[in-house]
Amino acid sequence: MNPNLIKTVFFSLFIFSFIAVKAQQTGGTVSGKLVDATNSQPLELATVSLVSKVDNHTVKSMQTDLQGNFSLTGINDGQYLLRATYVSYLSYLNSNINISAANRQVDLGNIKLSPAKGVLKEVTITAQKSQIQLGIDKKSFNVEQSIVSQGGSATDLLANVPSVQVDVDGNLSLRGSTSVKVLINGKSSALTGGNIADILQSIPASAIETIEVITNPSSKYDAEGQSGIINIVLKKNAQKGFTGSVSATVGTQNTVNTNAAIAYQNSKVNIYANYSFRKGTRIGDGFSNKLTNVGDTLLQSQNQIQNQSFTFTGHNIRSGIDINLDDKTTLGFSDNINIRDRDRTQTGGTLISQNNSLLQRINQNNFSHGTGTDIDFNIDFNHKYKKKGEELTANVNYSTDKNNNFDNLLTEYNDYTLPQPYSKSQQNNTTVGRGHNWNFQTDFTLPLTNGKLEAGLRSQINNSDNNYIVDTLNNTSGSFDYNPFLSNRFIYKENINAAYTNYQHQFGNFGLQVGLRLEDSHIRTSLTDSVTEQHKQDYLRLYPSVFLSQKLSENQTLQLSYTRRVQRPRDRQLSPFVDQSDRLNYQQGNPDLRPEDTHAFELSYINYFTGVTLTSSLYYRLTNGVIQRITTPLSPTNIDTSLTTFQNIKSASNAGYELIAKVSPSPILDLTANVNVYYRHIDGDAAFNLATTSGYAWNANLTGNLKPFKKLGIQLRGDYQAPQVIPQGKMRAMYGLDGGVKYDITKTLSLGGNVRDIFNSRKFRSDINYNTPYFTSSTVSERRFGTRTGMVTLSWRFGNNGIPQKRKDKKDNNQQQDQDNTPDENGGGGAAPGAGGGAAPAGGVVKGKG
Repeated sequence: MNPNLIKTVFFSLFIFSFIAVKAQQTGGTVSGKLVDATNSQPLELATVSLVSKVDNHTVKSMQTDLQGNFSLTGINDGQYLLRATYVSYLSYLNSNINISAANRQVDLGNIKLSPAKGVLKEVTITAQKSQIQLGIDKKSFNVEQSIVSQGGSATDLLANVPSVQVDVDGNLSLRGSTSVKVLINGKSSALTGGNIADILQSIPASAIETIEVITNPSSKYDAEGQSGIINIVLKKNAQKGFTGSVSATVGTQNTVNTNAAIAYQNSKVNIYANYSFRKGTRIGDGFSNKLTNVGDTLLQSQNQIQNQSFTFTGHNIRSGIDINLDDKTTLGFSDNINIRDRDRTQTGGTLISQNNSLLQRINQNNFSHGTGTDIDFNIDFNHKYKKKGEELTANVNYSTDKNNNFDNLLTEYNDYTLPQPYSKSQQNNTTVGRGHNWNFQTDFTLPLTNGKLEAGLRSQINNSDNNYIVDTLNNTSGSFDYNPFLSNRFIYKENINAAYTNYQHQFGNFGLQVGLRLEDSHIRTSLTDSVTEQHKQDYLRLYPSVFLSQKLSENQTLQLSYTRRVQRPRDRQLSPFVDQSDRLNYQQGNPDLRPEDTHAFELSYINYFTGVTLTSSLYYRLTNGVIQRITTPLSPTNIDTSLTTFQNIKSASNAGYELIAKVSPSPILDLTANVNVYYRHIDGDAAFNLATTSGYAWNANLTGNLKPFKKLGIQLRGDYQAPQVIPQGKMRAMYGLDGGVKYDITKTLSLGGNVRDIFNSRKFRSDINYNTPYFTSSTVSERRFGTRTGMVTLSWRFGNNGIPQKRKDKKDNNQQQDQDNTPDENGGGGAAPGAGGGAAPAGGVVKGKG
């Protein structure tokens, strides 16, 4: 790694640390300790928030440490309200916090929180949710605040999340790596095992609650995903009483998006249902110019253009019920159904010339129609023991998917080297895909003195069957005949059994977590056409993880971590069948691909101080046996046609520095910036004519939220991807700007609008070079997934979700000062402390029972 980059990164960390320390040397401090009122045990990871009485703005919030302590520092002079919340406990309110020149230190001592009991009347506190929650090991993004994504898809939403990039085909990458694991509600399923790009396009953004990004997961998580895990959390009811909402979106390019949700929750049950519909058209285009030199005398050019449009519809249905069997045990049943339909039209042409003389003209007109249905069922069990923090959870998941696709390919040839230059071919391709997945998982958490022990088991069974049937036109009879040489059936079976354990311990301000995961994997593939071809892979691996953390101050933490990760080849990468649907670009999988083996190191620093939250990370990934797409001429004698396949090359490494900063300079403005600078090194491989390549790359995005007055919100987001190296060339720069506004007409009715890719600038461009002793070639290509779109969204909330009860008067609030008479917003729900079920420190519509 370049020494200058290392110096720059460490200097940046030093500067941020210096600023943070300086910030905490000024202002006042509010401190205390949260304990259980019944046994005086400390309450770890409880949420403490300090709210200004002047404008009801949350000036600072944090979570308590393992001993229940908190210290809010750098507080300006003024009057504040302090609120402390913890899952299943009554909340604490103190409205008499005063910071002045005469009183800089406020020590509240032990604050006792009592467990919530019974169902009482509701109290509502309203504030704006924080768009981003930053942590050392996980970053959570509240997507409801993403105005620029309203009316869009899950893909549009993910493109707005720091650290995540989306390519021209809708594929995801994390910190520059496409080897990322995608989960839905924390689980693998058919929704994430099939064509994830198509599935994400069909899920409306309005159906998603939160997106979580885990860049260096511990042994508790699935070991798959070289660069980490993206977890998409779908909406689920978290409020008492009857709630509901509906929204509708219309926009350019035939965009229609609707969403309806309804729910009811009391002390015994939580019932919820959500339906989303999405429809639209996307228009894309692209070109590819290829030059090939053979010796000193032959120059051949291949110029290709392609225009496409596809129309899609998607239905997403999610429902469930959680039953509280007793005050410590919950049994849940849920399902998610995704139904999608897509029509794609592609037109294009190719000119092949030799020494500036036209040899061939090829025109292509392709149409495809695809349908997909994914069904996901879950049974969840949660039991909390008498000992605080001791918990047992279990999950059984079954999912099934059906994906059918029909393609009609019409190609016209003009070969001017033949006596009869014109000919045409027509081909019908039918793909019938089926998949079935089972997942069994149980986890147990045992709290220890100054620490805890976690252990779990998981078994996953994935089966998929894809039957690819090709019928070609018989020009003599005019009928379509089955072509056994182009048809195939590919069967993929995967069974992964895993066990893990994690141990955590806190030595004062120093924390240690060590874990080990054992995974036993078995993969079977079978290609059935004229001859059956079978392959298998079996491997047993240990995946350790180590996390060391040092609390520098109440608001600063430094963490060093190491994990071992794996990226298994997917079914399409393993299929040895040669896809010849595009005459000039063949594609083929490799049944002998081995999993990638990654060793990941990360040094993270997080700092909370008034108005600013900083998370910065130095990371290094070494990957052995990298799975890489390799494009070569089909043969030394056929340089017109390229063959793209997958190979394990030697190794690759990524070293980088990422910064995420959330700045709130005033109550009406906040900015979230993400910068990722990295150095990529890819070892050459003579077996595939690959030279060693390396170089710097970086990407950045900036999101600004302006609230000039209470009812109006304005959001702008810009992103930039700098040029970066790839094994056979480089990707060029890409950039774009999105914008949106939202106006609250009433407390229950809002109107919003946005424009994605305002300047129509997002294009994926690449330069590919290939050199052999016989010839050299270079290709410049440009593709665009979609063009600028604009949308308008109308949303209505009803029930307890839409019409909050009137607040009590100031006198009543002051009477709560030292009383434990306001429960946590989840009212004793089943979420684990610190696992996302607790208080939203920056507000939101927070429901409790008072």
